Amino acid sequence: MLDYIIYFTIIIIAILVVLYIRKQITLSQNIRIEDTTLEKLDEKLKKHKLIGGRHKRTNKKNPPIV
Repeated sequence: MLDYIIYFTIIIIAILVVLYIRKQITLSQNIRIEDTTLEKLDEKLKKHKLIGGRHKRTNKKNPPIV
């Protein structure tokens, strides 16, 4: 009887470990997706010359972002 309890608890712990690993993988994928979207937004801002480069109207280096 005691052997069944030990096997049952080992199986439950293994299932919990698998679920935890799966959750961590999905979290890392979500973070990776957010990083790429931030990079795309940064590229769009650079295209609009709001970060770095020269501003269209003032022609000054690194104007403040309004």
